[in-house]
Amino acid sequence: MYSTLQRLNHLSSLATTYIMILLGLISIASFLSHPSVNTGNVEIKDLIIQKGRLRRWGARQEELASLHFDIRTDLNPLLNSYNTKQLFVYLTASYEEGSTGNAHEVVVWDRIIQRADIRDIRAVGNKLPKAKAGRKGRGNVRVEAGKNKYQWRNPSGTFKDVEYANMTLHYHLMPYVGVLSSGVAATAQGPVTIPELIKR
Repeated sequence: MYSTLQRLNHLSSLATTYIMILLGLISIASFLSHPSVNTGNVEIKDLIIQKGRLRRWGARQEELASLHFDIRTDLNPLLNSYNTKQLFVYLTASYEEGSTGNAHEVVVWDRIIQRADIRDIRAVGNKLPKAKAGRKGRGNVRVEAGKNKYQWRNPSGTFKDVEYANMTLHYHLMPYVGVLSSGVAATAQGPVTIPELIKR
């Protein structure tokens, strides 16, 4: 005859098996029904190159790029999915050095959008204004006059061999259950020309 402990062990292992099967089915279903996103727009308002120093000990002076940009994209289809926990969105600048042919991709701005957020992201620079009354929604990214969150530098210390860069807003979808997925949320209309160094 089975003891009470053996019966509890049998029930818990059976329940664990069913839960794992259910989670596996949810993961497969959400992966197969991954929502699509209409690609939005990234507009570079201002891009300057100037001499500067990184905020670290012993850093030498080098050329640093700073930019202002606008972003318009709708990520509602991703956040309305039942298996979405949060989104990680980040703006990258990808470019190639003419002399060496080395390709680089630099993250200049990022943001985490949680499913619990019930308002749109409407940032002006670094400030988030209050949401308007009666407007509910999430995932509508509207960044105006945003600026790079991270220092944009070239490994060689100069941008003189870089003619242009492609700006792209990527996203990573983090589900409650299953594998991570990623895609492109917005792109610039064309390559952004890298200007000459501002001499002071």
